[in-house]
Amino acid sequence: MEERRQAMKLTGRKSLLFGISLMMSCIGALGAGVMLGTGLNWWLFALFAATAIIGSVWVSKILKPVPNVGLIIKYNFPKDAGYYQKGKRKTTPVSDNDILYHLKMFLPFIQIGMFIFAAVLFGSPRQSHDTLRQIGSINFGGGQAELVVVEQGAFGSYADLRIYNSETEHIESISIRAEDSLPSLDSIIGKDVYVSYRTIPGSDSILSYDRVMLGESLLDHDKLKFNYHFINIK
Repeated sequence: MEERRQAMKLTGRKSLLFGISLMMSCIGALGAGVMLGTGLNWWLFALFAATAIIGSVWVSKILKPVPNVGLIIKYNFPKDAGYYQKGKRKTTPVSDNDILYHLKMFLPFIQIGMFIFAAVLFGSPRQSHDTLRQIGSINFGGGQAELVVVEQGAFGSYADLRIYNSETEHIESISIRAEDSLPSLDSIIGKDVYVSYRTIPGSDSILSYDRVMLGESLLDHDKLKFNYHFINIK
């Protein structure tokens, strides 16, 4: 028994490696959560995620010799109150093996909690990380319209076409693609809105809604107040 207890002790080099691997696990999980929440850099997200996985596997290998001592559970029932381990009342103090066994069992769940916490903390509100850039505006008989590119960092970009009446009250907005080619707001005649792209991938000169519109704009295109015409200029 004494032999087994000594084998489980983390001293010297093994203790240092354990500390490094545990820090890698936690820092990797937190970093991946921050990158996911902010959308700053997908390469850094992958790097942090890999660090968390490598650290977790490393910890698991270091703690592999830890025996299955069982989880310590506390019961608060008046008759049987106390700590139990493997169904029996625990009468001995908490040992190194107890602590290391629980760490081995719960580290993945701790990492997941850290990841979710960081992603939620740094990802709210998401809109604050977007950069808006107006690339076009025109006046027409019934009001005015503007075309705004929304930059989302690692999540890419899209364009918002926003139409207002003569009193600058918002009438309608649609979201359209803007990554591989920037759109140009050409004109609005009556209820017809004309938008052109230059060298957008594909051979079509007239672009259908499903080639251009995004999200709810595409799903609810039959409910739009204006008719949109998209042209691909080669």
